[in-house]
Amino acid sequence: MDFNALIWAKNVRPLDGEPWAYPDDSIPTIYPELRIFALHWRNLENKDVKNAGEPQENELIILRQHGNVTHIVKMLNNQLYTDNNAEDEFNIYRLVQVVWMTNDWDHPPKNDEVFDCTITFPPNGKAIRLKNIQAFQERWGKEGLAFQQHVQSVLNIH
Repeated sequence: MDFNALIWAKNVRPLDGEPWAYPDDSIPTIYPELRIFALHWRNLENKDVKNAGEPQENELIILRQHGNVTHIVKMLNNQLYTDNNAEDEFNIYRLVQVVWMTNDWDHPPKNDEVFDCTITFPPNGKAIRLKNIQAFQERWGKEGLAFQQHVQSVLNIH
C-alpha cells in the first residue's frame, strides 16, 4: 500500500446510540475481504457537497472519532453518491476501502499518538487536508513523508 497518499483526516460520528461509526461488523459482508463501505458526509443545504468531492481516487483518509483514530480508508473513485433512503442530513457518500482498522475498539489509538502532536480538529465531519492544519505543518511540514512512515509504525502496518 502506498502511504504517500495519506493526506486527509475526517471526523466521523456514530449513529445515535451507537458507540462507533463504521465498526468491523458494519463492513459489507458480500465481499468481506474487500472491506468496502459508504463514507457519509453531511448534505445540509448542500454545504458539504464540494468537500465530499475533494479527496481524489486512491487518496487515503484517517478517520477519527471520540479523539481516536479508528480507520484509514482509500477513496475508490471520484463519484459522489446520494442516499435517498437516509433519514438524516448525512445523505451523500463516497465509496471507500478499509486499509487499516483498529482491532481494539476498547482502546483505539489516540489522535495525539498517531499525529505526534496536538491538533484540535473541527467536529464538522469535513475532510481536512493535513497540510492545511497549522499544528500538523509545525510538526511534520519539513519532514517529507516522515508522517506517513510514522503512522505505519504506530499502527503496525506493514
